[in-house]
Amino acid sequence: MDMLRKRCCKKTSCQELVRREKSCLADPNYLTTVQHGQITPFMRMTTLDWIFEMIDTTTSDMSLFPAVSCTLDRYLSVQEVSPSDLQDVGLSVLLYTGRRAGVQLTLSQMENYYRIGKLKLIDGYLTRTLELDDMVLPTDYFSSFTADLGSDVVEDVLYHAYNILPIVYLEYESVLHRPSVVAGACILESVFRLLGDDAAIDVLRTIVSLTDLHPCYFLKATKDIRRWILKIVEDAV
Repeated sequence: MDMLRKRCCKKTSCQELVRREKSCLADPNYLTTVQHGQITPFMRMTTLDWIFEMIDTTTSDMSLFPAVSCTLDRYLSVQEVSPSDLQDVGLSVLLYTGRRAGVQLTLSQMENYYRIGKLKLIDGYLTRTLELDDMVLPTDYFSSFTADLGSDVVEDVLYHAYNILPIVYLEYESVLHRPSVVAGACILESVFRLLGDDAAIDVLRTIVSLTDLHPCYFLKATKDIRRWILKIVEDAV
């Protein structure tokens, strides 16, 4: 009975997250509809790659990166930005997200980029305009999606899933996938690589049961993730 109750609680929690995430999704066409082609996927990727390096050198807390990526996409979905201002926007989003998460960023290492006036304007817009308190991230789903896995493998699965997330968010196409689907795909890819097909199928059943989303969403996102990983490998060769 306790197991059933826990299962129902997890399902309710996941479905509440799925409901909330609908209200805070970035416009998947924002580069055309809002940025009018001035910001390109490559510019976005370069900015996020730079932010990734900043996080690595200032805090090493990579849990910030998905939040920064999602916040940047939401900002660019509602506010037109000049290409010359994109790095300032990225830095402001990083500082804002770090502050909200209680992560202390070492600003002395950023002082060459820290343009006070412009960043304050961006920070004010983030605070006033975006409903960031309701923002749902893929990591919010991880514990529920892996709850049925054995305790001996959960840590490894989560480790691989967290490592996949930056690869996902460097790609502009990731905006097409909602956070629950990104989470499910990262977990599925991790389970497949570590435990094989049968375990991945079992996890997919669990994820679909918890979210009430069609399995094709997760399979499509998993296919995209494999393509993005392959592209990184090919670029590195």
